[in-house]
Amino acid sequence: MLTVHRRKLICGVLTLCLPNRRAGAASGRADAVHVALVQTTESSQYFNEITRGVRNECERSGYGLSVFDADNSPVAQSDAIENYAGQHVSAILLCAIDVYGVRDAISTAASYGIPVVAIDAIVSGKTIAQIGVDNISTSARLLEALLQSGPISPVSVGIVGATSSYIQTLRYSGFLDAIKKQAPFMHIAGFVDGQNILDSAQTAAEDLLAAAPQLDLIYATGEPAMIGALSALETSPPRKRVHVAGWDMSPEIARGLRNGTVLATAVQDTIRMGEAAVTAVSDWLGHRPAPHDIAVPAAIVTPATLAACGSCQS
Repeated sequence: MLTVHRRKLICGVLTLCLPNRRAGAASGRADAVHVALVQTTESSQYFNEITRGVRNECERSGYGLSVFDADNSPVAQSDAIENYAGQHVSAILLCAIDVYGVRDAISTAASYGIPVVAIDAIVSGKTIAQIGVDNISTSARLLEALLQSGPISPVSVGIVGATSSYIQTLRYSGFLDAIKKQAPFMHIAGFVDGQNILDSAQTAAEDLLAAAPQLDLIYATGEPAMIGALSALETSPPRKRVHVAGWDMSPEIARGLRNGTVLATAVQDTIRMGEAAVTAVSDWLGHRPAPHDIAVPAAIVTPATLAACGSCQS
């Protein structure tokens, strides 16, 4: 059974009316297991696919599932974690907005004996598993794909990042480190904070284009930044062509690949990440040994390889 809770439906307390799932889980009855997913937002294809993967694996395992949409509110996420813990769900899966701000909420879950699995985030607090990609090495692979895409010449690069996101900060620093080692002819012309929110990212990218008209490339560290950068190129067209590279996949990014604006993007297997999170819960409930850090590789997609990417045809 899937239950979806949205932030606007919560007035301080989230009441699920769930029985105590821990006893049933300990007995090995799959139908007694109820998993809660505390999601960042439902407005992003990226997070919706993680939810889809979680749902798929819960259905295969016979687990109940509740999904909470925090609508990009860190406070709402923390409240949801604590309320789910108080309802004695079997496990909590978390796509964290503020990786440090959820620490107290995770501690509350631990005090109830509720395991927490972090998805696509390195959170502060005790978790039984952490699911995600190697952001630094994947950023280096992105640069390699760019260097293979055409003639090498001096390149002015602008960054649309998200300072509130630890993993996107890793993608930024990983890309910069790779430039120093592999492409010293590239130089960073500016950085703007898109806040991992689409409207903010578009405005930030427009500001970047205005402040650095010499840009050749925008590197975007997540889906909102990528879509925001592409939108900014349409609303504030530069005097010369500017290419985009970065992370994730959406219909807008796929169109950018097809028309040559997007040179490369790192596509995470988000459905597999969601499935891996539920598998980690199953291993924990079954007392089976499993690694804490579970890497799900990302694919580097370019215009030349788009057709071969089955999950990228948006």
